[in-house]
Formats: sequence, C-alpha cells, structure tokens
Amino acid sequence: MQSNSVESNSFKLSRRQFLYAGAAASSLVTLGCSSSSVSTQTPSAATVNTTEAIPLNFNENPLGLAPKAQQAVLEALPNAWRYPDAARSDLMATIASNLSLDASQLIYGNGSSEVLKMALDALVQTNTQLVMPDPSYGVIIDYAMARGVPVVKVKLDGNWQTDLGAMKAKVAAHNGPSIVYLCNPNNPTGLLLPQSELNQWLDQASSQLSFIVDEAYVEYVAQVGFVSAIERVKQGQKHIVVCRTFSKIYALAGLRVGYGVAHAELIKQMQAQASIDNANLIGCVAAKASLESQQWLELSLKSNSQAKELVYAQLEALGLDYLPSETNFIFHKVNGDSELYMQRMGKAGILVGRPFNHGEGWNRLSIGTPAQMQYFCKTLAKFRELGWV
Repeated sequence: MQSNSVESNSFKLSRRQFLYAGAAASSLVTLGCSSSSVSTQTPSAATVNTTEAIPLNFNENPLGLAPKAQQAVLEALPNAWRYPDAARSDLMATIASNLSLDASQLIYGNGSSEVLKMALDALVQTNTQLVMPDPSYGVIIDYAMARGVPVVKVKLDGNWQTDLGAMKAKVAAHNGPSIVYLCNPNNPTGLLLPQSELNQWLDQASSQLSFIVDEAYVEYVAQVGFVSAIERVKQGQKHIVVCRTFSKIYALAGLRVGYGVAHAELIKQMQAQASIDNANLIGCVAAKASLESQQWLELSLKSNSQAKELVYAQLEALGLDYLPSETNFIFHKVNGDSELYMQRMGKAGILVGRPFNHGEGWNRLSIGTPAQMQYFCKTLAKFRELGWV
C-alpha cells in the first residue's frame, strides 16, 4: 500500500551505498575522455556530491562551462569595468557566421526570456491574442498579461504532442491578429513538433498571423530531418521570431545570454523594445568561447545521451511510461501524486521538476551526469520497493 508519509526516516537509502570508486570516471572514459582530462576539466561530472541535493529540476548542463569558456571568463574579468559593446558585437558576428545569417537578422537578449518579451512587444497589435500549447514553457504568459493580451491555451493531445490543428482552429476563430508561441522541442514533454505540419503553418505567417518559435533545446535534437524555423527566416519570412539560448547545452544559465533570429525589419522593431546595454560582457565572451568548443559540445551530447539511456532502461524495468526526449530532460510517469513524488525525491537528496498543467502523475526529470542518473535510478527502484511509484 502506498504511504502518504514523507518523514525523513521513511527513506533509508544511502547515496554512498550506490557509489563506487571510479564509477563516473569510467562512464566518461566510455564517452571518449581520458581520466586525466576528467580530473582537470570536468570535476562536476566525475563525482556525485554527497552533501548537496542533486539538481535535476532546471534542465541545466551538469558538466558546466567548457574549459575554454572558463578561461575566457577569467581573462575578461579585468575588463569588467568596460561596457560590453565590443564583446557583444564579436559574439553576434560569430553566431551570424555559424548560422549563415546577416547581423541585421540577429538580436541579443539577456537570456532568451528577454528575446521572448521583445518579440511579443514588437508583434502585438490591437485585439491581438496569444495562442500557445499547454503545458509548455510559460514565461511568455506573464509578458502577455502585462500588456493585456488574452492568452489562449490549447491542451496537448492524447499523445502529449502539440495539437497544431486545435491551435489553428483557435486562430481561425479569432477576429483579429494572433501570435502563436511554439516551443520546439516542447518543454516539459521533450517532443519535437510534427515537422511537415509545422512548416506548412509557418509558411502562412502574415501581418495577422505571427510566430514565436522557442528553440531553447535545439542543440540536443538528434532526429533526422529536423529543420529549424530559422530556415523560414532565411527564406524571407517577415513574421517569425526564433529564440535561442546559451543557458542549456552551453551551461551559461547564470550569465544570461540569448539571441533572436528574425527578418531585419522585425529585428528593428524588437530592438526598439530592448533595454539599453542589456548585454553582459562576461556572458558574451563565455558564449563566444562556448561556440568554439566543439569537443566540449560533443562530450555534453554524449554524456546526456548515455545518462538518458540509463533512465530509459530503469523506467522500462519498472513499467513506468515516458516520452522519448529530444532534449536534456525526460517526462515520465510516477504513478501517484506529482507533488508528493517531488517531496520524496527531495528527502532522498534529488531535486526534480515541478508539477505541470494536465500532468498529474507525471514528472519532468532533468538529465545529470551518468553517475548522478545511476543514483537516481537506484533511488527510483527503492521508491518502487516502498510502493511509492
């Protein structure tokens, strides 16, 4: 029988019981790193901290900054008294080159959350509605409410997929302009939107139908045939904004670096909504160095993939449903109260995701290092023994 108790003595699993010498190091050797490079460059990946809770709740990269980015930060610190214009220009030029864009098609943001706000502010007209999936990343709701823009939430379909058909119907029924917000891959499900249907809808963008496409997790996407919405911008589409961030795979969440991609005319409208000097010099140099750290990017992807496979195997062994993810998190069943599950994991020293709309009995789990996910898997197995999942 499932107990409602979450007292500390109801969970007696010791982390040290499941950690053994060299576990994480050998995992990283499997990923193609030498043990010496792990010890000097990836201390956060090499061990599981036994005194602090494991943060598996904010979709962060557990490997931290690339070594080259760390060095760039140290070298830039003596110049922190200077304004960030040059560093921002260097970063944006690098992004433009990498994506084959013109600098006029890019805008810097204090994290992609600011890009979302600038996009909404630039696109809003009289009688505009915001249409978005539910659940999805919700910060844009606050921006819409602050401007008095009604928000129309469209529940995900029975397969947890963004229901583009139902969203189209909401747009068609509205007598006025619509801004459609899409997170691709979606958060918290980790699923890519249907590519063909999405592209066909994006091609219909107009002065009465604009799109904000949030691609915060795009670097993790492995699905063959995926096409970024940036391609629509390159083709001349004037009513699409693509938002990206350095907070996820590039591990710069604390430095707040993001950017938007749109037609040059729309970028000018967004720039008018930007705060003055919104760039962070340290963040800019770290982001540029991150873009030049291909080996670290590949290591992050391999670590994430290996860690996800560990979790998939454990969920399958326990018969817990999950959604195959194109991100660095997994949305999975917990067979019980989501809030209670979160509390119990906290008691066990693991911070997991919060409850989401329509997601009772499910949890969003951020992916840590392979060693951290081994501990999570053993904790989840113990929860099954206790009848909690």
